[in-house]
Amino acid sequence: MADVDLNEKIGAFLKSAYNKFLVRDFDSAIRELKAAEVIDRDNPEILYNLGVNYCRLGLFKTAIGYFMKMLKLEYSFIDALEVKKLIAYALIHATDYKESRQYIDQVLEYTPSDITALNLKGYCLEMEGKFAEALQTYQAVLRIERDNYNAHNSISYITAKSGGDLSRSLALAQAAYESNPENPAYCDTLGYVHLKIGNIDLAEKFFTAAYTKLPLSEEINEHLRELKKLKNSLK
Repeated sequence: MADVDLNEKIGAFLKSAYNKFLVRDFDSAIRELKAAEVIDRDNPEILYNLGVNYCRLGLFKTAIGYFMKMLKLEYSFIDALEVKKLIAYALIHATDYKESRQYIDQVLEYTPSDITALNLKGYCLEMEGKFAEALQTYQAVLRIERDNYNAHNSISYITAKSGGDLSRSLALAQAAYESNPENPAYCDTLGYVHLKIGNIDLAEKFFTAAYTKLPLSEEINEHLRELKKLKNSLK
């Protein structure tokens, strides 16, 4: 009977936390989940949800701790491969790209066609400056899913950044942008390609659109500074 009461309490905390998560009240969701954790510290559902909520707050190292604890559990109904992708995602945000790739490679060993894992790996390689390997990884994504516009966008950006074929880069960036004009990353890449081509007005148009949607992005702000520097040099 006592176990039933405890399970009911945990269920109530989880339900309350989920409702708060839906309205993006992550702090309150975490309080509910921490209360549930006091009752059952090795409950994989509690640990999983704590990790996800800490990710949403940007506390990635704390999130990793909860995900890692899940992997150490002897029994768990939550997919270990999905947890490893979450760890990889959190490690990317903690700028630990090398360790992130280690978890991604563990996923790809079992599911080599996992689009999410391949995109994460491509991003890590890109951030590490391993452009050739990143391009190969994104090309693998397109062989599996031809209309994966994240891969289109990434290939376009790397190609432009590394001095590749700008006409191909423009076509890929345009395709990604047309698939979702509200995506700030797609706006930014299209602006960057136009910047490299020398289309100053178009570069400014798309950088401004990207900045409006994501003003705190360091990459977008860096591109705007690069544009400003180029405009000043042409005066």
